Amino acid sequence: MGLLQIEEIGVRSVLTPQDVESGLARYDFSLNPYQGCGMGCSYCYVIRYPFVEEHSAPWGEWARPKMNAPFLLGKARAKVWGKRIFMSSATDPYQYIEKKYRLTRSCLKVLLECNLKHLTVHTRSHLVLDDLDLLAQFGDRLEVGFSIPTDDDAVRKHLEPKAPTIDLRLATMRRLREARIAVRAAVAPVLRCNPVRFARLLADASDSVWIDTMRYEDKTYLRDMKEETAYFRSGAYRKTVRELEAELEAVGLKDRTMNRPSESSGSRVNPATIRY
Repeated sequence: MGLLQIEEIGVRSVLTPQDVESGLARYDFSLNPYQGCGMGCSYCYVIRYPFVEEHSAPWGEWARPKMNAPFLLGKARAKVWGKRIFMSSATDPYQYIEKKYRLTRSCLKVLLECNLKHLTVHTRSHLVLDDLDLLAQFGDRLEVGFSIPTDDDAVRKHLEPKAPTIDLRLATMRRLREARIAVRAAVAPVLRCNPVRFARLLADASDSVWIDTMRYEDKTYLRDMKEETAYFRSGAYRKTVRELEAELEAVGLKDRTMNRPSESSGSRVNPATIRY
């Protein structure tokens, strides 16, 4: 595992319109302050995108800060006024280089001036806590989607070794809730886990849960992990998903926002349709 390759770039636009055919149809725009991601999760669907396939370095070993992202967003204030924005669909806005570049923070400052209808900030990083002062100002228009696909840190080490630990994620989620920021746990995709323990941890750390199943492994680095690929296609995996759903219901998350995966088609959101 080498050092992260950082390539500072300028872009023509930082906003991507979403429509009814998009996996983010409930939003008007997605916003990605970075291209690429230093987390490098092996199951990430972004790996299939052309800009990733064309890069000479493996996914997770490079990132491109969009240096003019805050400037472009500022120019688009009228365009996003009163709209719904998802940040981010193809990167983690709080990957570790955010500590240096602060592009996400700068974009949040602009968005505070745009009277947004809704903002979802999606991450798996504790660095989101650096911006509590800004996030709190959005009030009930903000939701933090927090990626936590397992309760088992050994699984995390295997499939997303450069991402924050499970304990740190849970602590971050609880801290966000203490600051009265709505937190949605994104169990997407469900990985190997202990359904009973996992459900109890999520009930303590989140306000709602979104579940998605793994059904696109051939388009990710999982294609090179035969044991994992076999598991995601097995009856044991479907049984784990059903048990997790039942346990989430048992701990009181039944009526929260949740996509329920079927055994044949997975959840209603297809990652392949998300526009970046």
